[in-house]
Amino acid sequence: MTHADLVACCTTARTPLFDGSLLPATATVVAVGSHEPEAREVDETAVARSTVVVEAMSAALREAGDVVQAIEAGALDPQSLVGLADLVRGKAELPPGRPRFFKSVGMAWEDLVVAAAHYEAARA
Repeated sequence: MTHADLVACCTTARTPLFDGSLLPATATVVAVGSHEPEAREVDETAVARSTVVVEAMSAALREAGDVVQAIEAGALDPQSLVGLADLVRGKAELPPGRPRFFKSVGMAWEDLVVAAAHYEAARA
């Protein structure tokens, strides 16, 4: 874990899979498995150390246990969340020197629909 560049969490875990203090500052963590406020794959230490990117603020604050529980523990300020759309549009930047954590709550199908619509519009 201490040398990982990419950590993909794709489980239905109810509790953290690893000690977040072991993540190197260069790591990218993608958590796509659990999506209930009571379940999480990543501990609040990992979340507190990271720049947290989410698909949608409202969904993350309602459904993403990794985010919800870190906020409840005082390890994450909800105002610091970075929206995926803002990141993609260049409206947000990821600061160097800290891990990056992307938390999905199962909205990838929406992303695919939007991407397909943009692709079709560009072809027309």
